[in-house]
Amino acid sequence: MKILIRSTTLDGEPIPGSGETIQAADCLEVVELMRGQTPFTASRAPRDYMTEVLSGIEGGPTQPLPEEDAAAAAEFLTRLARHGLIEFLPDDKASDPWPERFLEALETVRLSGRTNMLDYPEVIRLTAEMGYPEVAEWLADHRREYAAFVLGGTRPLGKNFGGKEDPAPCADK
Repeated sequence: MKILIRSTTLDGEPIPGSGETIQAADCLEVVELMRGQTPFTASRAPRDYMTEVLSGIEGGPTQPLPEEDAAAAAEFLTRLARHGLIEFLPDDKASDPWPERFLEALETVRLSGRTNMLDYPEVIRLTAEMGYPEVAEWLADHRREYAAFVLGGTRPLGKNFGGKEDPAPCADK
């Protein structure tokens, strides 16, 4: 099971195209991972955590969760999804989180030397201009994933991404 936990505004509204992906074997494991994300909730019992979160979202006393833990976790996640705070993702989406020509597009922008790859709006503009509109569209909706890729990367672009073995100009040098 895989879910996307949406980032929220200060008012608690979900931000489209944002969030963090969590993958686990079942609903209860997802709740355990969610609960462990901060030291403020890690020590709470799972049922208390779920009740407190739902109370904050739904305002005041909420409809009780089922007695059985697995059923309670499933109901909790379903209610979060109704509020747009999580999204259930297909498990196969984890293998290729970006468009087909993503790496090619970013390599083309990088080798052009026309921008620093951390200049997100300019990377989007250049990606579209250089013939990769589907990648530009994806980038516009996936800022967090792009930042994680550029800063941590699943694999480097080019020979060493720093330009030492690559004679192409780099805008941030």
